[in-house]
Amino acid sequence: MRLALVSDIHGNLAALEAVIADLESRHIDQVVNLGDTLSGPLLPVETAQQLQKLAWLHVAGNHERQVLRLPLERQSASDAFTSGQLSQAEKRWLTSHADSCDADLHQGQRWPDQLGRDVALCHGSPRSDVEYLLETPIDGRVQLSSTDEIQERLGRHIPAHITLLACGHSHVARTVRLESGLLIVNPGSVGLPAYDDDHPYPRSRYHRVENGSPEARYAVISKTGHGWACELISVPYDHESMAVLADRRGRPDWAYALRTGRMPRKSED
Repeated sequence: MRLALVSDIHGNLAALEAVIADLESRHIDQVVNLGDTLSGPLLPVETAQQLQKLAWLHVAGNHERQVLRLPLERQSASDAFTSGQLSQAEKRWLTSHADSCDADLHQGQRWPDQLGRDVALCHGSPRSDVEYLLETPIDGRVQLSSTDEIQERLGRHIPAHITLLACGHSHVARTVRLESGLLIVNPGSVGLPAYDDDHPYPRSRYHRVENGSPEARYAVISKTGHGWACELISVPYDHESMAVLADRRGRPDWAYALRTGRMPRKSED
């Protein structure tokens, strides 16, 4: 069994196409998309159309929920741009994506024929699509969460027979193995290597996520006789074309992130 995990494409068609091309030589049995697929100032419609040609499995992220359910006036600039671009056909396609908080996803019951019964999926954490599972914001950055923090976020959502849990949301490519043997994998972000967030957390009022380079990221998971093996992959692509588009759309913050994998510093930094 060889699985590919992608997440957080954010309408970056050039990055997605680079990942698709890279996958062609890797003999993958199934690709799973962990959400936040279209939101952003880039190419949401074209990204949706490309993905609809593929036999991938899709989990909804928080941005799918926000685009589909929030009134336009309450949406962020990235979500509102996406909402205005999508037709009803693309919105219906988004509606078909699995709910990240669905217990079937956490118990290996949603796609057992394609993934097996020991693989669990979510976007953020099993209990919330906007909660980091493996990272904790502290001051202006995120750091690896403690085992106790991760266990608290998992709660009782993941049964003992699950051996692999895939998540996204933080855009940080990372693997964590718990004492129980559970392997947790975040493949990182296909389409957005850096962002900032002013959502308040107990130890942070504002934080950045920065991967430090513009590549598209994803993961390949292989089942071996000793358990799951994970390869975290970064793929170069024509990121400048997407940065130019972000500039043209009036989003210099996205343009800077796409070019550098970092966020521009503010005057108080």
